[in-house]
Amino acid sequence: MSRNLIIPLLVTAVVATVSLGCSLVGRAVDSATGGAASTLEAMQSELEQALSTLPAEMGEVVPDLPLESDGVPPALPPLPDELTGDGATIRGSLSYPSEGIPALRVVAFNALGEEPVAEVETQPGESSYELVVPGGVYYVVAYTLDGSLAGGYTAAVLCGLTAACTDHILLPVPVGPGMPAEAIDPADWYAPEGTYPPAP
Repeated sequence: MSRNLIIPLLVTAVVATVSLGCSLVGRAVDSATGGAASTLEAMQSELEQALSTLPAEMGEVVPDLPLESDGVPPALPPLPDELTGDGATIRGSLSYPSEGIPALRVVAFNALGEEPVAEVETQPGESSYELVVPGGVYYVVAYTLDGSLAGGYTAAVLCGLTAACTDHILLPVPVGPGMPAEAIDPADWYAPEGTYPPAP
């Protein structure tokens, strides 16, 4: 709310309060003195007259909202691209159950139908990846380039991949514009065969 609008409203409130106070005090004095409140009544009358002029004066200081030629208020400016764009990002670290990390194909599968949505091929020794996908929910799996071995982002990864971590179910990864998914590490290379979708 602008200062030009606040000031008249404050004046109106003060004047109304003073006017009411004068009226109440005048009645009390009248009751106690039998009519010695004429001065207060005069003050009340002047205040009421001043109050009656405020609406016209307020109209002069309250700015009109800008309108387009058809009388419709202008549209709000668009939101930043990072909040409305179609792209969302999934990032994580790579590993391999042997010395060194080979070239890998990291794939994001739609969690609803398990169809591949995006993939990236990394270089030998590369220890991280990034996928850009539409907003949605995904499973992430890394494959060797020949498709013979796969590691997924599973419950065992969050468990710590110890011998006690026997749950190899893929974890859904929700993402959306302005809401990237970080630390999605497809590091569970120990799941039974057939646990993950076939390499695309």
